[in-house]
Amino acid sequence: MRNKRWLRATLAAVLLCACLALPGCRAPSRGGATVLLDGKPLQEAADPSQDAGGLRVYITLDGAPLVDLPFGEAHTVSVRQPDGEENVVRLTGDAVYMESANCENQDCVEMGEVTRDNLELRVMGGFIICLPHKLSVEVRGE
Repeated sequence: MRNKRWLRATLAAVLLCACLALPGCRAPSRGGATVLLDGKPLQEAADPSQDAGGLRVYITLDGAPLVDLPFGEAHTVSVRQPDGEENVVRLTGDAVYMESANCENQDCVEMGEVTRDNLELRVMGGFIICLPHKLSVEVRGE
């Protein structure tokens, strides 16, 4: 059963990444999402600028950039969409993972942590994707 869920999550994420790479394939952006960084609206939060050895965490919603943070900092990012969809992404300074999501399948939560050590070894590389909410988290070099 676990292997089927893993395979389903992997295939869904690959399809989403492939679709977002095609010109004109993006679905319309879901405006109105509320992004909280450490419990504060993103605009009010301090602008983190610490270098994390070149790694950064990019969070996108429906292909549109939402958050760009250094990998080496500890933060909690909450994304709340107008239709009630919500994801919480946790950065610990050493890892990034989807802490919670209110989607039915929870595949994004089960994708586990992205760390410096497993970045190249994970099937999904630096990606964590919540396909039902069209939210992606990517750890990559600058």
